[in-house]
Amino acid sequence: MSAEQLHASASRPLVVGIGASVDGVDAICELLSALGESPVLAVLIAGQLESEGFANLASKIADATSMKVVKVRQPEPLSGNTVYLSGKNDGLRSSTDEVLSGPAEEAGNSGVIDQLFHSIALSHGDHGVGVVLAGLGSDGALGLKEISDFGGVTFAQSQATADSEGIPRSAADIGIADHVLAPEEIAAELLKYRRHFVDIERDGRAIHLHEEVRDSLPDLCEALQQATGHDFQHYKSSTLIRRIQRRIHVLKLNTADEYLGYVQHHSEEAQVLFRELLIGVTSFFRDPDAFEALRTEVIPSLFEGRSPEDPVRIWVAGCANGSEAYSMAILCQEVLRETNSTCRVQIFATDIDSRALNIARNGVYPLGIAEQVSPERLKRFFVRRGNQFHVCKEVRDHVLFSSHNLISDPPFSRMDLISCRNLLIYLGSHLQEKLFSVFHYSLRPGGYLFLGPSESMTSHGDLFRSVSVKHRISQRKGASTRPTPTSRAPSVENSSQRSSREGTEHPVDLTEMAQRIVLDEFAPKYAVIDEYGQILNHSADLEKYVKFQFGDFHNNLVKIVDSNLRIGVRSLLKEAVETSRKVQRDDLSLRNGDLIQRMMLTVQPMPRLGESEPIYLVVFHEIGLPATLNDADNSHSRPESEADSLIFHLERELESTRFDLDRSLQDMEAANEELKSSNEELLSMNEELQSANEELEASKEEIREGSLALQRANTDLENLLRSTQIAAVFLDEDLNVRSFTPAIKEIYSLLSTDVGRPLERFVPLVDDMPKLSDFRQIEEEGVVEHTIVAESLSGILFML
Repeated sequence: MSAEQLHASASRPLVVGIGASVDGVDAICELLSALGESPVLAVLIAGQLESEGFANLASKIADATSMKVVKVRQPEPLSGNTVYLSGKNDGLRSSTDEVLSGPAEEAGNSGVIDQLFHSIALSHGDHGVGVVLAGLGSDGALGLKEISDFGGVTFAQSQATADSEGIPRSAADIGIADHVLAPEEIAAELLKYRRHFVDIERDGRAIHLHEEVRDSLPDLCEALQQATGHDFQHYKSSTLIRRIQRRIHVLKLNTADEYLGYVQHHSEEAQVLFRELLIGVTSFFRDPDAFEALRTEVIPSLFEGRSPEDPVRIWVAGCANGSEAYSMAILCQEVLRETNSTCRVQIFATDIDSRALNIARNGVYPLGIAEQVSPERLKRFFVRRGNQFHVCKEVRDHVLFSSHNLISDPPFSRMDLISCRNLLIYLGSHLQEKLFSVFHYSLRPGGYLFLGPSESMTSHGDLFRSVSVKHRISQRKGASTRPTPTSRAPSVENSSQRSSREGTEHPVDLTEMAQRIVLDEFAPKYAVIDEYGQILNHSADLEKYVKFQFGDFHNNLVKIVDSNLRIGVRSLLKEAVETSRKVQRDDLSLRNGDLIQRMMLTVQPMPRLGESEPIYLVVFHEIGLPATLNDADNSHSRPESEADSLIFHLERELESTRFDLDRSLQDMEAANEELKSSNEELLSMNEELQSANEELEASKEEIREGSLALQRANTDLENLLRSTQIAAVFLDEDLNVRSFTPAIKEIYSLLSTDVGRPLERFVPLVDDMPKLSDFRQIEEEGVVEHTIVAESLSGILFML
């Protein structure tokens, strides 16, 4: 941050939004009186403050404060030492440099304060402050949360000093108010907070605070884990740094080390920071298009073929205040009604924030949710009681809320749908990888995963297939990929020992005993994999053919199989997937010290057994007895034979690749020919259009020449009539004047403005002028002639 930026930031006023109702007017006056003159504060007041008893609110507040009081009717510049009030039934909003007033989105007190706080959070970030005072309802609670999320500080009036509960209690109950104080104490804390802000920015400490917090993250995460039992070290560092910096500002500390010491010596601050780091940003039907896609493309399929004894199981991970879980329940309830299904729905909503879970269990939300839920759904699934909405019983019965740590606790199982929205983006890549495997394990075959708009499944194509890329809906592939221990299971006892021991307990079944001995001692080893090579099941003693490496664990057979067998496994799996037939290779060998074992590999598709993805059985056959290196050298040079086999299969793969390349080239050539043909057609059409254009140009030229000839003829005719001094007037069929020659002015006093007027309305300037003939008479009789000799006023004789 440059010196200019520091100065500009230090000179910016804190923008303080105050929300209250009529019951909070006295508290507003107390707060403003305690603030005094404050050039570093701009105060915006919203709420249902105008009433019959407080029509003179502006003057009442002006008496209580030495700041300038402005009643906003049009955009006003934002400046310090100013109190801004809205008009009656209007709301206030703030931009970066202006205060705006307009009709509230909802009548009365509902939503007005939330609207103001929302605009302050977006426009002013860590320079925004939210204060809720005495009033009714829960308007302002959602807005306070937004101010906190954007780095600002929040206050609520203490119940001991409030005349009614309402807003302050709502803010305090859900833990979003940083300070719960009396009005005059809020004023004192505000001034301290602003001085702290100015000091750290002017001293340049703000530049280094980010680096200090980043360096202290390991110690802070350790202290937090000791106090809360939750480990945040794998969360994204940017999120941790931003939230910790906000707490440092709220406590008016100067360095990260001071804050670390504060956390270590104040257990309550560890709990506050814990709640601060939890991602509580949620709402009903967040991203409505995505929820609509879920309703139409996914949820109906969950109920198909279901019996009442087989409920649909849904897991909402990181449910926060429960709005997403209830949104899911509403969608299910709508589909149940449409399909007349009797299937049961079980929604498991989990979180680690006990306060958020208490809110979710109560199912009570502020009136502001009307902006998120349609009027039809509000009427059907909610009950309004006072200034709150209560979720109806039929929706609540579907949802079970539980405390559960997604990262460390055992996952749920047999889920049809998992919703984990806008949580993974706050976690590091290591935790994301772990959770995708957890989700895959928890889902039934063909189950669905619903993520947030900023979360992607592109790197987990082996676990999930995309159903809707735009709306982040994916479907589980294959069988469970929970890592199964590929090291040897507790070894089976020697078959004879086991059989003798079992014989003392149960009658001996010789057939079963023989089959068990054959399977244990003589049957080849196997592994069951999916089309990507992920191991789903395997026999004992498989470690003979696989080699685990240091570092990240892999459950993929192609990656962990012995290097001598890797090419064979890869090529056979590819061929089996493409042909869906059993394939074998018997030209492989496995080297173990000085011994070489000839091997045959078999890859065979298995019945799907209800799975949505095909699975394959890989069998490792040992051919004959192992041979020493010397024996192998004397027996047809096995290593050379192995090398020849490798070359042979590489050549076969190369030939297959060439064939695919040739086919691709042919397809490209065919496509190129089609493009050429299309191009020729376009050229032909272009030539036709060009020809038509030329014809139009020729026609246009002919019309232009005809127009010019007509203009010339008209001009010649006019000149002729003027030069001959013949008085003539041209009439239309209604005997209205169309045009006339200049000489007619000796007979009729006509002007150019008289065109269109009836000639009979003009008095002739000569005597004995005959009456005009009717147009129909002229049509019937032809030319009507009257010959008279008349003298005009100017003495000119005319023969008419």
